[in-house]
Amino acid sequence: MTYDAVIVGGGFAGLTAANHIALAGLKPIILEAGTQDLYMCNSRVATGALHVAFRSPEDPADELFDTIMAETDGTARDAIARALTDNAQATIDWMRDEGCEFMQHPRRSWGMPMMMPGRKMRAGLDWENSGPNLFLKSLTQKLEKRGGNLRRGIRVRGLITDDGRVAGVEIEGGETIEASAVIIADGGFQADRELIGQYITGSPESLCQRNTETGRGDGIRMAIAVGAETVGLDKFYGHVLSRDALTNEHLWPYPQLDVICAKGIVVTTDGRRFADEGQGGIYVTNAIAALDDPLSATVVFDRTVWEDAREADIVPPNPSLVDNGGTVLDADNLDELASAAGIDAGGLKRTVNEYNKLIQAGSAPALSPPRTTQTCPAHTIDKSPFYAIPLCAGITVTSGGIAVDGQARVLAENGNVIEGLYAAGSTVGGLEGGPRGGYVGGLIKAFGIGRLAGRSVAGKLSG
Repeated sequence: MTYDAVIVGGGFAGLTAANHIALAGLKPIILEAGTQDLYMCNSRVATGALHVAFRSPEDPADELFDTIMAETDGTARDAIARALTDNAQATIDWMRDEGCEFMQHPRRSWGMPMMMPGRKMRAGLDWENSGPNLFLKSLTQKLEKRGGNLRRGIRVRGLITDDGRVAGVEIEGGETIEASAVIIADGGFQADRELIGQYITGSPESLCQRNTETGRGDGIRMAIAVGAETVGLDKFYGHVLSRDALTNEHLWPYPQLDVICAKGIVVTTDGRRFADEGQGGIYVTNAIAALDDPLSATVVFDRTVWEDAREADIVPPNPSLVDNGGTVLDADNLDELASAAGIDAGGLKRTVNEYNKLIQAGSAPALSPPRTTQTCPAHTIDKSPFYAIPLCAGITVTSGGIAVDGQARVLAENGNVIEGLYAAGSTVGGLEGGPRGGYVGGLIKAFGIGRLAGRSVAGKLSG
């Protein structure tokens, strides 16, 4: 079978790219591993908020670019960051033209658009009547009306090359599909324990799969096999969760515990801090995953923080964590709390005393590790009862992936373009990560880079 373009993966990135190709009068086909009509993917269960490093995609492009570079400590690649931000407004406009409606994010006051209708903002997974699921179905229907095709139950095993150019794909069973272009859009490798163990943590089984477990890294493996460059594979986007989320499906993807961690201290069993809580939840989540034992982390805080947790997040952990079976330990003093949490009492008390002393003196950065306060102000831990929640790292999607240029063309390790090969969405690296795990935004990567890839292919084949 021959098509103008083969797209690997039927999430937002793949469907956006395919629809742009079909709009140009070309014949694309999406190959999706999921077998059901409502096949699972991260796109379908997304919350629906669109942002560029937590700024509105409709902000000025230069400001968005500068924010990406700041959040990633300058590690983001200029070409793809610039292309994404230059086209962010056009991406939102295209979504509106395609029938996507937006609302104001219920807990963000600075203009972050959220796909309508929004989720109910409750603990657990909630997607059936959400904007992302409805828009995913709409894009599928539009693709078919435009002459494109989506085949379910097809897992791609490798790329076909012809004299250095990608010329199609091989699927399970040995069948081949020829195409003038291939777009890899099957997401990251968050659900593949082997790759997680190779690049992210020595204990992949200790991470909570805060995703649909469909991102297996097939596309990244295929790209590597034909000489593609990869970048930033050691970081991921996720949130801090209750350790009970590993066995309780009602505790992921929400409630997340980022805000509590940012207002308390996160310690290991020796009672010592190991990360800068002020960097935020994504950073702390990566720090937990990097521990020798990722299940040794516990957040410790006081009554003030727990009361604030009734209002302070998308799904407030107080009381949703307790209501859905999560462990929250409390005690009138730190000795009793340490005993209940399996933490060394002496170590915990020394940590809390030093922490409180330096915060009261206004010298929190002097702590070891430092405690920055620019984004998340530090709070003393001094009002009983005291609380502790055993933690785990919840991985939503990997941040690193295939290197691309500003047209979403895959780059080889020597810096040259691999002709005929493109990538989009979460399979793309070089846009997020860095020392602090800077997060740009999953949906804007899907729609924005999907649009770039689709337009690049359409322009190449139509021109």
